[in-house]
Formats: sequence, structure tokens, C-alpha cells
Amino acid sequence: MNLENAVIVGAGQGMGRAAALLMAAQGATVYLVGRTEAKLQAVADEIAAAGGRCYVFAADLTQEHALDALVAYLDAEQVALDVLVHCAGEAMIKPLDVTTFADFNRIININLGTVFVSTHNLLRFLRASSNPSIILLSSKVALRGYGGVAAYSAAKAGVVGFARSLAVELRPERIRVTALCPGPVDTPMRWAATPDYSRNLVISAETVAEMIWHVANLPRGTMTGEILLQSEQYD
Repeated sequence: MNLENAVIVGAGQGMGRAAALLMAAQGATVYLVGRTEAKLQAVADEIAAAGGRCYVFAADLTQEHALDALVAYLDAEQVALDVLVHCAGEAMIKPLDVTTFADFNRIININLGTVFVSTHNLLRFLRASSNPSIILLSSKVALRGYGGVAAYSAAKAGVVGFARSLAVELRPERIRVTALCPGPVDTPMRWAATPDYSRNLVISAETVAEMIWHVANLPRGTMTGEILLQSEQYD
């Protein structure tokens, strides 16, 4: 069964960009969502150059009505959405005693609040698909404790909890909900947070995209739990 329409939140770089390029190369129409229009447009240009189809919707999903334009377009075109991939996020490495209230709220909102905004707005379009998937990018930090990332870990653990609950809620409708929990990935966010990190401990964004594609193309009625994906050298 071919995947025809995909929304990628956080499509401007990293795992979102890799997922968008892969899905477009496989023939899907991809709706690129993210905060920075220039980054989205650069990805759109790559897709167009390869003969793919995509649309750009710049939006800050920390705002409740950020997806109004996309929703209006999907309504007008009567789009059945086959997959929603949420890759948006922001890392923060700070000990708790220097993490401010504003820091904590920002990290929770960007990594978890945007998950609610995207799924809440787009769920009805997924209901029109013959094999719908919601794939939410969490992190290995949601599954195991690491020091110095309490706020980020709380947000990503929230994504896993959200996915688990929503999977049960939507099971009668056979809408697949999966939390993908990668270890360190070769993305701009990784190198901005830890520029001296060992290259041996990361996996490629393309590897994550391939897992996203695999999950989205499972037969309808096939569910998964959260998926851990990491370098064999990462603890």
C-alpha cells in the first residue's frame, strides 16, 4: 500500500529533513512544517529538484493556532493524511540548579506542547486514510536517565507517555501511534548542543528516516510500542 500524503513537523533540518526527502522520493506528497521558512524552502527545493511534490507551511507550533493555514488547505483539497511525523524539538544540557523556570517551560513547550498542537489539529485528516500513522520522535533519554538533561528528558518522556495513551485511545480506529526513541543522531541540533561529541556514538538521520518509513508502511492493524534505535557503541 503506497503512502500518498505526509506531514513532517520539524522538516527544515535533521531527521525531519531526511524523512521528508525519503518520503518524497518514494512518491508521497509531503507537507513541510517548521519555524524557519528559509530552511523549509531549502528542503522543498531539494525535493523539487528530484522530481518530488511538496508544500511549505512555516509555523511556530508553540502557538495554538499555528496550523490554521495547513488545516484550511487540507480541508479545501480534501486530503487524506497517511502519516504525521513529528520531529520538532530543541535540546538543552543544563544541571537542574541552573535551569530556570523559563528554560523548563520552553523545552517542555517545544518538545511536547508542539506534539499536542500537531496531533490535535491533524487527527481528523488521518482518520480519512486507509492506513494512518502518527510517528512521534522522542529520545533514548525518555527510557533511561542521563545527568544534566532533566528538562529535556521530562519533555521526551512526556512524548512517550502521550504516544502510549493515544495509541490505546485510537486503537479501535486502527490508527497506529508510535514513539521512536533514537540515541544520538547526526543532526545540526546534536552538534550545536555537543560539538565535540564522538562520531562513533551517533547514527545517521537517514537511518531514522528509514525506520519512520518502515513503520508508516506496516499493514493496517499492525501496531508497535516505542522503538529504540541507536549506535551499537552508545550506552
